[in-house]
Amino acid sequence: MTVTHSGFVPASSLMQDSSPAPSFSFGEEVETADGCCLKKETVFPLLSEPQNEEALVRRRLAEDLTLVPGIGKIREAELKRKGIQTLHDLKATRFSDAAEDIADIIENGSVREIFLLYQELRRTSDPYLLGLLGNTKTHLYFDIETLGMAHSPIILFGIGEIEEGAVKVTQYLLRDIAEELPALMLTREHFKKDSAVISYNGRCFDIPYLNNRLAYYGEREVRFSVHADLLHPTRKLFRDEFPDCRLETVEEYIPTFSRGADVPGYLVPVYYQRYLLRKDLEILRPVVEHNTLDVANLACLLNYETEMLYG
Repeated sequence: MTVTHSGFVPASSLMQDSSPAPSFSFGEEVETADGCCLKKETVFPLLSEPQNEEALVRRRLAEDLTLVPGIGKIREAELKRKGIQTLHDLKATRFSDAAEDIADIIENGSVREIFLLYQELRRTSDPYLLGLLGNTKTHLYFDIETLGMAHSPIILFGIGEIEEGAVKVTQYLLRDIAEELPALMLTREHFKKDSAVISYNGRCFDIPYLNNRLAYYGEREVRFSVHADLLHPTRKLFRDEFPDCRLETVEEYIPTFSRGADVPGYLVPVYYQRYLLRKDLEILRPVVEHNTLDVANLACLLNYETEMLYG
């Protein structure tokens, strides 16, 4: 993921070069009704897979009395000293009605309904929610690279999906700014209504940015069931242990796929501008590899944090 950065050539001026798009040294060209772009697939065997049971996760969530409005950490500690351990135990208190409603959603609701409940309570950063993401077949790991300016095109899309004990990373790369629409449409096909989208700062950046680019072309936004932004639970778990919670920093402390000599995300626009000037796609190989590992390591991070909490 790249953040907004100033001082770059406007995207409109980058589209003036009408020379033929060069062939890529790896990947394949994909044609769509809207044009073509490059596609690359990379498979990483999963380093581990969480074994937690959903029933266990729901029981753990039901032990959090602070989900009830009016109960903070201090009051929760007082209640638990009195033997009130779960939301159901609040039935003899003034919190009974709210506690029973919340307990019913946690015990009987869908994963989407539980995430919506936590969203309403402004608790989506709770790491224990991650335990609900047990169906890896619906996971969609997502990360983008942009030109670094607000409203500029997305130059590289990375989508990770779990297949047979591995995470397959599919990427769509623009050889020219005019290829953004076909790459957008191909990316949107990966999003399903039952998808659990997993990102790192994607709630504020990647997903809104994707939908803004789709809207620019008059296309409908992506649809999915649940969005788990790992940045926020990671901060809750590790902000006192790690120097910072940038994804590259977190990767230094947990089992992930090694980056080696990596391109910092803020330099991605520099590499792409250099490519546009020279039309040598080999220049973009480090950018593609950077994005590949951003996506694949999201799966490692999710599994690590889930095992840490429930394993």
